[in-house]
Amino acid sequence: MPATDQDWARGYAIQALSDLAVREKLVGTDAHKCHRLHFLQMAVEKACKAHLTIVNGHEHVRRTHAYVAKNLPIIARHFYTVINDNTEKSRREISEIKRLAHEIEVLAPACDDEGTRKDNSEYPWLDGSGRVRVPCEYSFPNIDDGSRTINRLIRLIHIAAESYASQGTT
Repeated sequence: MPATDQDWARGYAIQALSDLAVREKLVGTDAHKCHRLHFLQMAVEKACKAHLTIVNGHEHVRRTHAYVAKNLPIIARHFYTVINDNTEKSRREISEIKRLAHEIEVLAPACDDEGTRKDNSEYPWLDGSGRVRVPCEYSFPNIDDGSRTINRLIRLIHIAAESYASQGTT
């Protein structure tokens, strides 16, 4: 029997939960920020793939990369509603999540914002002055990975991934 879209969504979701678990283990260590962000980016990407697989089917999302910025705020809005946290504070956080979604997306080397963003959590890159920058030495100043918003975002991704993993639908 061929794999269904729900099978793929479940697979992405389970891997997203695993990536989040690794990220949490790294938070309690002296791991470089790039590694914590790398596992966050991978978890968010897989949660978005699970969502998009349910909405559009696996064939339409498996080869895509740059869709976190667009879809993460949609997922956040949906799951804020699911957990009955549709308050003014959560609406402000969704606005911040929208900004963070772009920053999380460009952490992937393949999503360099049309060449304008070379900083990524995985590989060295050349900065504007021609210097080689290394992720483990870079501060990633646009993301505070210990902020309340990031922690709430991680909670939402966890809820979404658990939902996709257990049901295959939202």
